[in-house]
Amino acid sequence: MKNIYKNYFDIVILPPREVRDYAIKLSKQLYKHGSRWLLGKENFIPHISLFHIPVKPKNFDDFITNLEITVKGLKRGQLKVQRIRLWEPYPSLLLMADKPKWLNNLYLKVIKKMLKYFDWDYGVEKLWHIKKLPKIMKKNVKKYGTPLIGRYFMPHITLGVFRDDKNMIDAFNKLKLKPKKYNFEVKSIFVCELGVSHSCQRIVKEICF
Repeated sequence: MKNIYKNYFDIVILPPREVRDYAIKLSKQLYKHGSRWLLGKENFIPHISLFHIPVKPKNFDDFITNLEITVKGLKRGQLKVQRIRLWEPYPSLLLMADKPKWLNNLYLKVIKKMLKYFDWDYGVEKLWHIKKLPKIMKKNVKKYGTPLIGRYFMPHITLGVFRDDKNMIDAFNKLKLKPKKYNFEVKSIFVCELGVSHSCQRIVKEICF
């Protein structure tokens, strides 16, 4: 089901191998119970999103250069992966990370500095299925191009997406593995090219702090 949305990117944190493999293991179980796709090592890559942004090809090199300048020397730290939750707007199961102050500062600065490269002609409202969202999240999409702003910024790895809430809840109840807890150090961010359900389909660039 590889389906790349050309010139649509996500600025992300990629978890270490142990967390990646754990997320893939969970996703395999959910796939057996109705998830529409399966996480993997080469596409549908487990990731934690910071900012989804379409960028016109003519602006891409400047976008990368300024992203490198923006994050260089920023404070970074550890993330904790600790629980699984259901998310109803897009029936899905999420492996949740915490939101330490350094991460909150990072994603806000990235959005502030990168928003000028956002291609507003791309039509992201259709990809977010904006009619499904609460009013404030609709406003976020129109203003920032993403609903995941402020209190709606939820650092997570999407494990699976389902047809409807019932399908999601049934899969959650059948999940055999209990959530494990992981701590890991974040040393860099990545730019990846997006596909269906805002999945990470191709790693484009690694950017170190």
